[in-house]
Amino acid sequence: MNEQHNKAKNPVARAAYGGVIIALAVTLGYALAAVPNIELVTLTLAFGGYLLGTGWGAIVGALGFGLYSALSPYGIAPPPVFVAQIIGGALIGIGGALLRRIFESTLKPGMSILAAAATGLIVTLIYDILTNLGSYVAISSKTTFVPFIIGGLWFAVLHIISNSAIFAVLFPLLTKLFKLKKKESGFRTPAAD
Repeated sequence: MNEQHNKAKNPVARAAYGGVIIALAVTLGYALAAVPNIELVTLTLAFGGYLLGTGWGAIVGALGFGLYSALSPYGIAPPPVFVAQIIGGALIGIGGALLRRIFESTLKPGMSILAAAATGLIVTLIYDILTNLGSYVAISSKTTFVPFIIGGLWFAVLHIISNSAIFAVLFPLLTKLFKLKKKESGFRTPAAD
């Protein structure tokens, strides 16, 4: 058991876990690319934060969204949007780590669903604000500000609602499956904080 715990604290092991999470996030992102604003990248990177902790969660979130954007078949985003995506990804990883702290505290039944939905809503809202600001800086002007914001609002609302629902359903399920596997195998999560 101690050997497994030491492996989980190893930076090389954490980097390996992070690489797998990033690859899964990018793959799931492209799997749903045809469906506007319904995605599993955010959930995957937040769960990476849950597993790896705050620091590594931020790194994995930033690299995950950066790689997802850089490899886009539509081309890489303009620099202000690309930077916003990376910052938003880092905050998503941190959000997953914070959600772990909530899940590990004493929650009443059903509260984990509410906490997961609220986290999905908050991290997606922040991500959408950052990327919409980045888009505005990259391609808009003072005369197009209002139409730009109104047009982006509808996409953001769908994105926020869908991610809240995805987090509410899948995040508690993922944590239960992970805890079950951990109990069965004696595996210790790599999160240090």
